[in-house]
Amino acid sequence: MCDYCGCRLSGPTSELAAEHERLLELGDTLDDALRDDTDATAIFAEFVRLLQMHAAKEEIGLFVHAKASTPLGDQIDALCREHDDLHRWLAGGLSGPRVPDALRLLITHIEDEEYDLFPHIIHALDPEDWDEIELAHRAVEAVWDETDDTDDTDDTELDQRIPQEHH
Repeated sequence: MCDYCGCRLSGPTSELAAEHERLLELGDTLDDALRDDTDATAIFAEFVRLLQMHAAKEEIGLFVHAKASTPLGDQIDALCREHDDLHRWLAGGLSGPRVPDALRLLITHIEDEEYDLFPHIIHALDPEDWDEIELAHRAVEAVWDETDDTDDTDDTELDQRIPQEHH
């Protein structure tokens, strides 16, 4: 990952970058499990949960403010479409036919965010924007934590928490 612009040092982009690292670690483990035909059901569940939460943070926090403050709307729309692809491709579970494609897409998706998007927005947003993004992150985490407290969460509930429209 890049450390050139300082976006990984603090604040919401630092948090997102740490989640990127964890997603890549889990993705590597899943890739190994698929290749070696070993059970990775628990890893897959952690991966999907983190990816869903992470995408929601980006889509209701960072992306909203970045679109309003920078000329990067088309790039952000493309990243949102990739989130949709990832969610759809992973919906079939670990044995789904598009899981390897999703793992490959995730790598380039993260590179696009960390090397192209984050450096452009780190200085474009004002402190109030960053505060609002931070609040959005906490709100998303609260929704996910609330769901962790119940044992009867189904995939429909999870799908309802993922932003479906990207403005």
